[in-house]
Amino acid sequence: MQKVTGKAATAAYSPMEGHSVVIYTHKFKPEHFDEGVKIVREHFPDAQLKFGHKRHNIFLMRPTTNEIVNVSFFDGGPGVDHWNNSKERRATVEKLQAMLDKPIDVQVLKVVDAVGIS
Repeated sequence: MQKVTGKAATAAYSPMEGHSVVIYTHKFKPEHFDEGVKIVREHFPDAQLKFGHKRHNIFLMRPTTNEIVNVSFFDGGPGVDHWNNSKERRATVEKLQAMLDKPIDVQVLKVVDAVGIS
């Protein structure tokens, strides 16, 4: 298993109906925004790689509110609770704690359909 970005990420894993998708919203204190974004974008995928299960992450940023959102699609492997309680994820969350303006907002959803327009 390896970490890939851009088009290769879409080719590596595309979410399917029934798969879990989790929206993690991280709101940082202004002075920690840049460092927090870097940790979210680099450390969470690295932790997922160590965890050993396929993911597709899309990172969305809103600098005006000091937020980065990770939309994380889970394959059919171990569930969301297993990942959220893993030592790999907890280690990254601990790095962020002092930088956050409020706790990470976590929303768990299911993929209903995927539609591409080309």
